[in-house]
Amino acid sequence: MPRRKKWEPGNVVEVELDDGSFSYGVVIEEPLVAFTEATFTERPEITTELFGKVAFQLWVMNSAIGKNGWPVIGDVPLKELSISEAMFYRYDIVSKKFYHYVDCTNDIPSTREACVGLECAAVWRKDHVEDRLQAHKEGGVCKWEESLRAENKP
Repeated sequence: MPRRKKWEPGNVVEVELDDGSFSYGVVIEEPLVAFTEATFTERPEITTELFGKVAFQLWVMNSAIGKNGWPVIGDVPLKELSISEAMFYRYDIVSKKFYHYVDCTNDIPSTREACVGLECAAVWRKDHVEDRLQAHKEGGVCKWEESLRAENKP
């Protein structure tokens, strides 16, 4: 039996942070979610303008959204968003080599230097994303993000 999708492209999710503020994410394509730069104390109007500035884009676990995760609170038309394409890198711990992650079957060999600043091709847990959003709001460093940075790989 095929797996039923929990979320659809354009779904907007509300993420409550530890300090009681809220951040928002938009599903680009399961499991990719783009998160807003801004945080809010009250729910803003859910429009494409909410995603005018994106802090980062990550792959998130299926359990992060829905029944026991962040609620889907609306939808926006993706074609009206100007969110840049997500870029990821992959690090092979056996060969100690870096790759630009294109898709599951086509990684392009790369260097550590070329991967610095790219997101690691990893699927994030709900609580780790929340930690990263809180750290981003406070201008701090998230330990989960830090551990995945290309420059910190051996």
